[in-house]
Amino acid sequence: MKTAVCIPQLPDPAVQRAEFAQQLSAALSRVGAAYVPVSQRISDGQSLALGSDRNLLQTLQSFFNLSELQKRSLAQQLTSPWQGVFIALGQEQLADDQQDHKEVLDLNLENGTYARWIRRWQARRLAEAGLSADPPLVGQLAKEEPLGQVAASLYQIFEAFQEQANHILAALETVYGQPAGSLVNQHGKNSTLRLLHYPPAPHFTVGSIRLGAHQDYSGITLLWQDSTGGLEILTPDREWVAVEVPPGCIGVIAGEVTQRWSGNTLHSAPHRVRVANSQQLAKTRYSIAFFCETNPDCVVQPGALLGQPQAEAQPIAVEAFLSQKYDQIFAKSDF
Repeated sequence: MKTAVCIPQLPDPAVQRAEFAQQLSAALSRVGAAYVPVSQRISDGQSLALGSDRNLLQTLQSFFNLSELQKRSLAQQLTSPWQGVFIALGQEQLADDQQDHKEVLDLNLENGTYARWIRRWQARRLAEAGLSADPPLVGQLAKEEPLGQVAASLYQIFEAFQEQANHILAALETVYGQPAGSLVNQHGKNSTLRLLHYPPAPHFTVGSIRLGAHQDYSGITLLWQDSTGGLEILTPDREWVAVEVPPGCIGVIAGEVTQRWSGNTLHSAPHRVRVANSQQLAKTRYSIAFFCETNPDCVVQPGALLGQPQAEAQPIAVEAFLSQKYDQIFAKSDF
């Protein structure tokens, strides 16, 4: 496997906008990922503190150190415009032949595709069980102040990542000669902040896959991980490359719809989490993925960003496309 030096670190978009846009396009085309300097709201090196004394790693630890009841309760307590989903260890599997040994908190916008899909899925599950609603958890834990503190931190993290995503989308507008604000305005209403916790896994071996290989769906994804590492992307040359995000940066990759929107000039990199060394077997791994999905009301014509829509290609209705993906992923889930 090649070293991660082939994933380029880009200049500061606030200082060198034109150069940033050009290098971003080249990186996403030739490699499939880039390291992007974070905005002022996401700073302080590897800890990526967000405008407070609480940094990303501390927030993740604060949440995942809670009991399962508390985690589920916090997900239920999130208030409009947010919706939370907690997925316990072993309840999600992205690849049929892989065991995804992780637990997840998803923070969604309540009117986004994923949040509405979850509500439909939960309603079907309850109907099949002959229930009208899940047993309430909120009443048992509503007075716990730590849950409110964690939730407030999550809201800040979400907003800061959305701000960063908008800078990247604006750079892609420049690259493809799109009107200012056009891509930014077609995103931002469908985003999901995903917090992930991979506990120690001594039952795995070096080379084991902890998260099955997959592409993200639409828009762009921003990535952060702690020093444990393990994330890898597949380049257009079919080489698996380790993602080792430098201090003060986050990773960015493009979704499948964005690749098609760009006429395949951008590469939507498949990615996975693999045990690269024996030390990782004994370590806890924390990471964040911010899925800045394309808005649900958008219909994407492949090749349109180039000004050369592919007339023979079917338009992609984002709402239906994403819903189908969720159907496939969560078909066997029980959360």
